[in-house]
Amino acid sequence: MNALKLPKFTLPLFFILTFFISCKKEEQKAPPPMQAPFVTVKTEDVPIYKDFAGQTFGELDIELIARVDGILTGIFFKEGQKVKKGQLLYTIDPLEYETKVEQVRGQVAAAQSTLANADEELKRIRPLAEMNAVSKRELDAAVAKDKAARSNYASVQASLKNQQIERSYCNIKSPIDGVIGLSNARLGDYITKLGNSSRLNVVSKLDKVRVQFTVSESDYLKYQKRTKEGERITDLQLILSDGSIHPEKGTLNFSDTKIDPTTGTVTIEAQFPNPDGTLRSGQFGKVRVLIRTEKDAIVIPQKAVTELQGMFQVSVIDNQNVIQTRVVEVGPKTGIDWIITKGLKPDEKVAIIGNQFIQPGSKVVPVPYVPDTKQIASSQNN
Repeated sequence: MNALKLPKFTLPLFFILTFFISCKKEEQKAPPPMQAPFVTVKTEDVPIYKDFAGQTFGELDIELIARVDGILTGIFFKEGQKVKKGQLLYTIDPLEYETKVEQVRGQVAAAQSTLANADEELKRIRPLAEMNAVSKRELDAAVAKDKAARSNYASVQASLKNQQIERSYCNIKSPIDGVIGLSNARLGDYITKLGNSSRLNVVSKLDKVRVQFTVSESDYLKYQKRTKEGERITDLQLILSDGSIHPEKGTLNFSDTKIDPTTGTVTIEAQFPNPDGTLRSGQFGKVRVLIRTEKDAIVIPQKAVTELQGMFQVSVIDNQNVIQTRVVEVGPKTGIDWIITKGLKPDEKVAIIGNQFIQPGSKVVPVPYVPDTKQIASSQNN
């Protein structure tokens, strides 16, 4: 049998059909529009906070300083624990001071005896002088002797009191109810009333704590202006070193009377209640101050804003779901958000593109943006 022969134009037609079919399949495989998370622009009142580094102090921090010399013979507390006013904390060997007390007591007894004799002598001579039985000189001598005896007796009594006070310094007691720190001295140490060895410990009253922080001169002037206008800063928070927020709000105590010329800052003190005693003296943290409240502010996530050479841009999704780039002006940051002062209107859709490669003019599928709750919590503590 003869082989089947096809017309000459059949082969080119075959290749043309194959090409169009291939193109059609490629058109069908075109990728769908990418998803673009978005937020709807809204207005809200936004509190603006500013953080300042600070350090805590007790409501009272009283240093225990030795006022006599001697060997430390007793420690009657547990370091870091609560102590009561009048509680015995340290004892210093009192033998030397007890000896001095007894010596002066002997002097007091002798002075008292001398005074008694002088008084009796004056009582005997005065009636005789009135009868001219003794001379006026003898009376004057008796009066002078009595005065001298009284003065000497008062002097040695004062000396006894002073020695008793010095003896009492051998027992060091807590001046307040508070928490006592680490002891700077141990049993057997020789304590002196001069130098560093005299500083035994610190007792702190911690029902409230003081937090001192510094602010710039410009911030201080703004604060003074608000104060003159009748405003008061009442929203103070204490951010601890672990990022947690102290549950009690603080109040301003005072500001320093001068500005430090070397740093251009002024020291301000705030006070925070400490009912559970978690705060101690010497901790570092941040005082978060409510500076002002932005009324009807437009706020979008910081992720939605791109900065390029000092120019800020956002990606807006228009009514046809197409990405449009828009230049905006920004205000202060607040948490994970950014206040937009110009360039956006309420109810517009702003895309959170992030690392996605979406060019301006691209058609997208808008999906609601879900913020990271961990990131929100972290930003509130920073």
